[in-house]
Amino acid sequence: MAWKESDARMAAFDAFARLGVGTPPELDLLRFGENALYAYRDRGLVLRVARPESRVEQVARTVEFVVRLAARGMEVAEPAAVSGVGQPVVTSTDVVILWVYYEIDAGCRVTPRELGGLLRHFHDCAAPDGDRVGPWEPFALLRPRLDGARRDGIEQSLIDPLEALLASLESHVPDVVSTLGTGVIHGDMHYGNVMCLPGRRLLLIDFDQISAGPLEWDLVPNLVTYRRFGMSDEDYASFSAAYGYDLRASPHAGTFIALRELGMMTWLLQQYGTSASLDAEIHRRIDSINDPGSRATAWRAY
Repeated sequence: MAWKESDARMAAFDAFARLGVGTPPELDLLRFGENALYAYRDRGLVLRVARPESRVEQVARTVEFVVRLAARGMEVAEPAAVSGVGQPVVTSTDVVILWVYYEIDAGCRVTPRELGGLLRHFHDCAAPDGDRVGPWEPFALLRPRLDGARRDGIEQSLIDPLEALLASLESHVPDVVSTLGTGVIHGDMHYGNVMCLPGRRLLLIDFDQISAGPLEWDLVPNLVTYRRFGMSDEDYASFSAAYGYDLRASPHAGTFIALRELGMMTWLLQQYGTSASLDAEIHRRIDSINDPGSRATAWRAY
């Protein structure tokens, strides 16, 4: 059965019982996708509700990792310290993490140069944790998403091209040899996972996919932005210069890109049927599989 936002909200209310909040408060939904994020501004908290299949021990390791990263000087959104409440909070249905709520600068846009520098700093700060995080599992989310789409009755014409691409990648990715080497990777390093606070203070967020894997993987989202969403040559060059490597030089860039794009498409597929514009975007992206090298294929950013 598909995970619904109403289910996540009930888990959030369950977590509030641990905070001594008797009446369910007003919660603002910030994001619903791989996780559900709710703002509880009166207490300065963000509640991140993990999907029901998430493992408690994995969520706990994420909290511990972020605490260590912050201690090394990395600017990150931090778990909230709530008296009498241990992290993560395990409810009857889901696992919830309480994070500090930050007021953001709505007019701020993170530049490619800033993102490249932030990623370089993250890789340096996270390096000591190489033996404390799990191995990169590039297909861990993809197969369950497609299985879920099939169970939800999504039309086979949408699933079949993604299944074929997944099968191809499963045979090619094991042969990838990293130029930059293996290290701790964020796993989803895109602009939406950087918060810009007043004074242009940048905080890295969303560490659910941290692992030990090829460092190139964290550069892939920006290259996809360049290829698919109209980033200029100048901006892409500034990102690469700030990080210190241009992913286009990798002999495996095409494989990395296809893997990232498959992840994006299967993520969107979980939202299929929620709006006509989103459904059209899913069709557009799946149609582009037969022409993956075309920069003329315009996608919308979600």
